[in-house]
Amino acid sequence: MKTDLSGLAAMAFVWILLASPVSQAEQISVEITIPKINSQPYHKPYVAVWLESAQRKGVHTLAFWHEQKDWYKDVRQWWRKIGRQQSPIYDQVTGATRKPGTYTLKIDNKELTKLNLIPGEYFLNVEAVREEGGREFIRQKIVIGAREVKHYEKSGQHELGKVAIKVMP
Repeated sequence: MKTDLSGLAAMAFVWILLASPVSQAEQISVEITIPKINSQPYHKPYVAVWLESAQRKGVHTLAFWHEQKDWYKDVRQWWRKIGRQQSPIYDQVTGATRKPGTYTLKIDNKELTKLNLIPGEYFLNVEAVREEGGREFIRQKIVIGAREVKHYEKSGQHELGKVAIKVMP
């Protein structure tokens, strides 16, 4: 009996590629617009950006712009999904709240490699909350590990303007 190992080897190679972490060249860029709101008093929003798995489990906080620790829980979706469990981890991606304008987050291959993400579908979430203001939540399904550049765009209505996401192989 003769066994064709070349077919088995090819299938094993494909399985290893699909199950292995995201390639070294992967990069995610997230452009977030905080609109100018005519309000007195105006408080800059707390903004959280994080990844969830396709099963909607929190994976990693990519950015968290805040002022006082007491108000973290007011960024409700983020806090419930990932914030309260990963407080030591998101300390490295925090920063001060931002005034109206457009800001770009770049998550490079080093950071993505540390997360050991398996290629596939994820949700990228952006939540903004303002004291004496509103709250806004945007969720976008993205594909990580694709062989071509993927563009996604959503727009908020009050606390967030355009959110543009680019995933590059």
